Amino acid sequence: MMQFSLSRCLAVAERDLRRFRRNSKLMVPMALMPIIYLIILGKSMGGDLHNLPVAVVVQDHGAASAEVLNRLVTMAQSRDLFQLASEPDPNAAVRELRQGRYKGVVIVPPGFSERYARGEPAQLGVVVDNTDNTAANVIVQELRGAFLGVNTELRAVTSAPVFPGVQVERVDVYGHKEFMQYLVPGVIALALFFVAMLAGGIILVDDRARGIHEGYFVTPLSSLDLVLGLTISAVSLSMIIGTIVLVASIVIARLPIIGGLPTILMTEAAVFLLGLGLILFMFTLMARVSNPMTPRALFGILNVVTFFPSGALYPTESYPAWLNAISMAFPMRYAVHALRNLLLKGVGFSAVAPDFAVMAAFAGIMLVLASTMFKRTL
Repeated sequence: MMQFSLSRCLAVAERDLRRFRRNSKLMVPMALMPIIYLIILGKSMGGDLHNLPVAVVVQDHGAASAEVLNRLVTMAQSRDLFQLASEPDPNAAVRELRQGRYKGVVIVPPGFSERYARGEPAQLGVVVDNTDNTAANVIVQELRGAFLGVNTELRAVTSAPVFPGVQVERVDVYGHKEFMQYLVPGVIALALFFVAMLAGGIILVDDRARGIHEGYFVTPLSSLDLVLGLTISAVSLSMIIGTIVLVASIVIARLPIIGGLPTILMTEAAVFLLGLGLILFMFTLMARVSNPMTPRALFGILNVVTFFPSGALYPTESYPAWLNAISMAFPMRYAVHALRNLLLKGVGFSAVAPDFAVMAAFAGIMLVLASTMFKRTL
């Protein structure tokens, strides 16, 4: 029968605490992680939306129409809720919405003021990009709330009797979209982050700690050769995992591929660019790390800093300026935007070309940094 000894237990505890003291740097992410989660999640999810790009098409020039336009301008100027743009044609405005330029299109139809003056329902059309259902709901709810009190003000102008007033009619430009479909781009991006953290972080540092990389030191391989070889391996893995997750997400979320084969090919290109950028980013961070605990300690912090501010779960229009700056510094934001446009909207290459360009530039910068900093000596 084993006997308990307090002194022996304390000796084991002392030895283990010494190990943490020798690796005191690892205690920093332990303390920082919950704080960073609080700050990033608190600011990236649930905040008020700002500067939503909305087009206004005015096809009526009566008093009621002028008051509607005035109310929209007031909402834009006083609350920074909208960024208004004038469009002459509703069809052109909706095309721009489909390309991602606008979140919504407000249409004041012909005869709007006349119907209002006669006491008939005056319908105000609002076409919204419902692939971002959070922003779409905010636009519609704010407009309906704004025009609840417009009747009294308009009666003084039009001398109209009691009537139903302005009615905001919502039109979803992409038909019904389930929330699970909205999450698909973020799920794909998150899967690629896990691959990058594993192949570009944990495995890389573990191999270095076990001495596997020592074999490279007796060869004429340069740092660039090593980085490119490891990158090819890791990117191949990311393409396999990314494709599996893409296919599984399409099936589970019942997501129709609007653009057919070109959409699939551009989606794979987005997966490649994001995987490449994230892996090279991890190589850069771990270029001189030899402690296998370091990438594991940083895993949660890197996840919350890169993924949650990407717009995968909540619109980026709610972010404060400093969080927007962090979001724009990482390729996750551009990948989520491109994947959402491709998979949920079926857009052409021109709509995602800026996202592809930023992701490619990020990967190029990380390649230079990783090959420069990569540790080729013991």
